[in-house]
Amino acid sequence: METTLVTAAQLAPGEQLRELVPRWRRRLRPSAIPGLFYERNVPKKKHVSQEDLAHLVGVSTRWYANLERGLPGPYSADFLDQVAAALRLSVEERAVLYMLATGQEPEPPRAVPVGPDFASLRAIVDAQPWPAYVSDDAWDCLFSNRHHLSWFPHLRHEPNIMLWPFLYAESRFQLIDWERSWARPMLAQLRAASARHPDNARLQEIIQRILSGSADARRIWDENAEVHLHPDGDRRLMHVPYFDGPRMIEIVAMTTLRAVGFRLMMLIPVDQMGTRP
Repeated sequence: METTLVTAAQLAPGEQLRELVPRWRRRLRPSAIPGLFYERNVPKKKHVSQEDLAHLVGVSTRWYANLERGLPGPYSADFLDQVAAALRLSVEERAVLYMLATGQEPEPPRAVPVGPDFASLRAIVDAQPWPAYVSDDAWDCLFSNRHHLSWFPHLRHEPNIMLWPFLYAESRFQLIDWERSWARPMLAQLRAASARHPDNARLQEIIQRILSGSADARRIWDENAEVHLHPDGDRRLMHVPYFDGPRMIEIVAMTTLRAVGFRLMMLIPVDQMGTRP
């Protein structure tokens, strides 16, 4: 039996990018990407194209295609993180993407310490038939269930709940009426939390990242003086994976007595509650 050897050229970073990234894209199921085709008013396809991926990441098709062709470039961490999220890469695949594109490993995903006292709360989260998670007072996600990860796969790389809507272009397709229904109330929550916890360094870091990374967030922050303590009971429209059309969800927020500042959050589809929106 002949053995086919892999040449040094085939192991070069550019060649490996050219082999791996298109393969990662082709394995995507279009129906798993909430709102992509619905919002763009294009017919459903069997595969996600380069143009689709570029649209999700918020860059030109040419710039994304350069990555798939293995061309060298000043690929930023923000760009690579959005690509990793859009491609639904695992933590290991994201690390390979970084090493091939930049020659360096990415920063490891931020780990939020969770003590053994939360085993029962984790069991409650895992048992829910809809997205559920627990976050702290800076909106870092401590743990979430499989439904939440299915709706928001970026959480594998970025555990903060507030960053994705403002720093990831994909959020604009998934969250319907993005500015009025999502961005404004979320920024109003951040403003109220900042007043309540002025010494919370992590919270202040999150606010600064949002305001410096999103021109829309900065504009809304500057022109909007609203405060919003919590979203409990809010009903909002969004796209979800494998569901044809917008879906109304109700946000349920609860606090825990065992840990001040921790919140149990659930996103419950209204159609599963037996009531009309």
